[in-house]
Amino acid sequence: MLSFTLKKCKIYLTITLESFALSLCKQHGSLFNKLRRFFSIKIVRNAGATVNLTGVINDDTDILIANHQSMTDIFVLEEIIGNDVRFVGRTGIMDKWPVSRIVERVGHITVDQQDRRAIIKLLKDVRACLGKKVIIFPEGTRSQSGKIEAFEGGTKLVVEKLKLKAQPIVIKNILSIYNESQRMAKSGVIEVEALPAVTIEGDWYDKIQQDMKDSFENK
Repeated sequence: MLSFTLKKCKIYLTITLESFALSLCKQHGSLFNKLRRFFSIKIVRNAGATVNLTGVINDDTDILIANHQSMTDIFVLEEIIGNDVRFVGRTGIMDKWPVSRIVERVGHITVDQQDRRAIIKLLKDVRACLGKKVIIFPEGTRSQSGKIEAFEGGTKLVVEKLKLKAQPIVIKNILSIYNESQRMAKSGVIEVEALPAVTIEGDWYDKIQQDMKDSFENK
């Protein structure tokens, strides 16, 4: 419990420092990008973790489809992918300071799940990010169950409508290292696996969910 509390305090302090640092830099300039990467790695280390990536994230991938278990997922993925990435996240989390300031400066995409027009805004925002990597969490929220939950339909619609090249990525064991719901933290290696890019045809969305589940359960 004490270890978790100390690590959580360090994480939120680092997020706060990042929000101030990015506010003082030219948006997406060289220093901005260096600081963003520096703070992402620092946050992961403050959680007591290092990251091991299995597989290859393709350079020409438009959108990465990832499972979601912890706020720390975002910084883990930024560490292995780099700066030219935008996350899709729901309001209620991404619009709270100090995270909101980072979201605004970086240009992450927020979705209000209570807004009936949210999918239209999402399509527009993702289209505007073409040329960068967009990361979307198809479960819609963080899973604290220790398994990959059912996928919502929004990700499928975005990929098909915009004809994106999609690639699944699986974060496997983060809850055994940093678990917010159980207030537990210990040092360890977070395992991440990049699965092959997807051919968008037939029941591709059902298949990608099964492939991600198989990878996740094969820890």
